[in-house]
Amino acid sequence: MFQQPSAGGDKIPFDELTGALALFWVRDHLSGVPTPFGDKDPVRADVHILDGPQAGTVYDGSLIFQGALVGALKAAVGGDPVLARIGQGTAKPGQKPPFVLNPFTAADATAATAYIQRMPKPFQAPANGHNGAAPAAASPAAGPPVNAAPAQAMTAEAFQLLPLEVQELLRQSGQVPAGV
Repeated sequence: MFQQPSAGGDKIPFDELTGALALFWVRDHLSGVPTPFGDKDPVRADVHILDGPQAGTVYDGSLIFQGALVGALKAAVGGDPVLARIGQGTAKPGQKPPFVLNPFTAADATAATAYIQRMPKPFQAPANGHNGAAPAAASPAAGPPVNAAPAQAMTAEAFQLLPLEVQELLRQSGQVPAGV
């Protein structure tokens, strides 16, 4: 029913992931996060490791601070996932080499596509049709918006034009037009 507040997400051991294929779902680009090295502007991402020793590992809500990685990921906030191989760049004198995201190959894209297709679909109702919780009591103020259009039957042609996720939601709710 409830979840605890987030403590900043999972820590990603990039040093153990060099060479691994990874999908980055970038959620946020934050500003002014205090660190021992001054304020930083990290990204928050869910990172799925697709191959290598940690294949199948998912790092949820991870804060990524390293500049080269932030630069490679921040434009993807809220968009399609970034697919890349984790690598290391050239070290500056007296420093460790930075982690970088290297381009993916066609074979990498095929593997990532198969992985995504195996993932559970978002907004999928449980198999038994309910989540085990008692239904919420109706609020007296609940109801359609004042300017809501009346519900109309959807044609099979209109149904086929909907995104696949929407079609699946309608199937799960038993609202598939006749002839589909």
